[in-house]
This record gives sequence, structure tokens and C-alpha cells, in this order.
Amino acid sequence: MDETAWIRRYIAPLVTAVGADELRDDVALLTALGPTIATMDTLVEGVHFLPADPISTVGQKLVRVNVSDIHAKAAEPVEALLSIAWPRGRSEQAFSELLSGIAKDLDEFSVSLIGGDLVQHSGPLTLTLAITGRCIGKSPIRRSGGRIGDVLYVNGEIGWGQLGLQAARVGGDEQIAERYRIPRISPSFSARTVADVASASMDVSDGLLIDALRLAEASKCGARIDLDRVPLAAPSEELATILAQCTGGDDYRILISARPNLEIPGFWAIGELTESHGLSIRHRGQQVNPPSTLGFEH
Repeated sequence: MDETAWIRRYIAPLVTAVGADELRDDVALLTALGPTIATMDTLVEGVHFLPADPISTVGQKLVRVNVSDIHAKAAEPVEALLSIAWPRGRSEQAFSELLSGIAKDLDEFSVSLIGGDLVQHSGPLTLTLAITGRCIGKSPIRRSGGRIGDVLYVNGEIGWGQLGLQAARVGGDEQIAERYRIPRISPSFSARTVADVASASMDVSDGLLIDALRLAEASKCGARIDLDRVPLAAPSEELATILAQCTGGDDYRILISARPNLEIPGFWAIGELTESHGLSIRHRGQQVNPPSTLGFEH
């Protein structure tokens, strides 16, 4: 692999930000104005995506999982740094397809690539993307701002990641598998809603139950989830099926806390923050024991 040639051929055309200086330097000048946040996610082959996943969709997922974090903090994505650890022996065609997926969603979410790094190694394909975001308000909406009595809301169906991964593993319905490969992340206008109403916020990436507990713990509260009120990808009366969707992860919905009795367009009330710490779950009006695994643990 000629690293310089591949950068020039596949990555440099994506780098149009003035602050990147056409990749002729070791640093880039950030251009975001006002309060700015940054996030970074790494995807590792065999851990965060399947080796058989179309590689262009892996590129799209890399962008989306980062943009989801930005939107959940009440911010708009601005610029990105990309790092690729490329396996020795993998084809240039595969590299081209990966970059086409990344380029597609950088454009979709109006993110400017300003630089990064490319290395070759003997391990699995490993991708890291860091994105900056411009806050809509004076500061990001943290996980830690929730208050006892706040209602928990989520802005979309939970469980598509779990159902899609299952379909992808067994060669099932391709449309369902695509929901895992290319997550339907929350649109940019959701960031404005978060800025307007949320006391605390985060994206649901590792599973609804574990992420609800994380938000509650950051806010020094407990959380109660009413499973009957959770909008599910595959509604079911079976508790085990419901819990599988609520712990599977890869949903990339936004979970917020906000004051009670709000009608928030696009959001469903699913529980509340409580004085009693820990996670409590209700199903059909009855308290149920939380599962031993609440979500994906890194």
C-alpha cells in the first residue's frame, strides 16, 4: 500500500475545509464559533461491526454514531478528524468503498473532514472519527442535569439495532439488517428540541436500560422505566422479547429528562428520575427484576 497515494486519491478530495490547508500540514485550524464540543468513537471489526457487513455501510455508521452524540448534546456537527488502521492485504477497492460511505454521510450531515491519519497493520479494521459540534445554546446538555421527578423521554423506536444485528448474523431480512448497519439516527432538529426542553440528555447507544441508568447516576438520581410505554421496533407482550430490545444497543435514539407534563413532538415519555438510586422496571403495572445484563459493556 502506498499510503501517500491513497490519501491523495481517496481522502484528500473529501477535505475541503480551508483550515485543513489541503492536508499539507500536520494540524488543522478549527473554524467553529461559539461554545464548541467534541466527541470521538472507534469502531473495531468483529466488535462493533461484522466482517461481512458491506464496508461502505461501516463508513456510514462511523459518521452516524458520532453525529448522534453531537445531536444529543444540543449541538450541530461541524468538523471531523478521521483515523484508519487498515489491515494488510485488504484491497484498494475495499478502501475506496469505505471512503465512499464516509463521504456520503459527511455530506448528509454537513460535516467537513479536516484531517486525520492512515496506518497499515496486521490487526482488524479499526476506524476512529472525532467530530466537533457547535452548541445551539450557551453550553451542551449534559447527562448530569436531571432532577428527581423529571420525566424520561425517548425520541424513537428502541430495538432496531438488536433486531438488525440478529438478521445480519443469520442472513435474514435485509431491510431489518440495514437498520443495524446504517442506524437511523435522530435528525438535526432533535438537537433544537434537546436545547429547548431537556435538563439532561444522551444518545442511546449501548441499550436503553443501561443508558437510562447512566443518565440517572450522572444526575445523582435513580431511574424508573415503564416498559409498556417504550416505543419498540417489534412490540410484544413477552417480557423477554421486550427486554432483549431494551438491552441490545445500537439504537442511537436520544434519551432526555425534562419537567413533567410536557408534550414534546417526536418524544415518548417512558419513565422518570427517582429519589431511590438504581434502576427499577415496571411491566403491566408490576415491578420486575432488571436483567443481569442491562446493555452492551465495552
